[in-house]
Amino acid sequence: MGNRYGDVPLRCRAVAAAIIAGTGTSARVLALRRAGDVAGGAWGLVTGSIEPGETATEAIIREIAEETGIQVTDLFTCGLTETFYFAPDNVMELMPIFVAFVPQEVPVVLDHGSDAFEWCSRDRASALFSFAGQRRAIGDIWHDFVDCTPADFRKVM
Repeated sequence: MGNRYGDVPLRCRAVAAAIIAGTGTSARVLALRRAGDVAGGAWGLVTGSIEPGETATEAIIREIAEETGIQVTDLFTCGLTETFYFAPDNVMELMPIFVAFVPQEVPVVLDHGSDAFEWCSRDRASALFSFAGQRRAIGDIWHDFVDCTPADFRKVM
């Protein structure tokens, strides 16, 4: 299978994560507001680039720590990707989405890439998130990771 669909190449150079605090009806997901020139003001999941030599799993663990100060101990793949067209390079970007858990809302230490954060309910996140793929993903993540116990095959760390 090739990495092209027609004349538009596929590329994966970034990762995303939903960080879930708490369980059941009190569960919350961490939303970050981006700062800077690239999508500044947009709300969404923790995201970041995959550095040369890194796996996607290694990249999201590093990005979570850098962007939030949170140290991940349990990490899952949700089986979804955020997909979007990046016009400057004429490429379809695929961004795998991971899920990490913390027992409760923990302090967040933002780096330069974000200027605000909020621990959100599912409904609040769906209303707040700026990216359609992340809004759609949060429903599946809630079903598979909050309303249900995640299956063992999803654990990557």
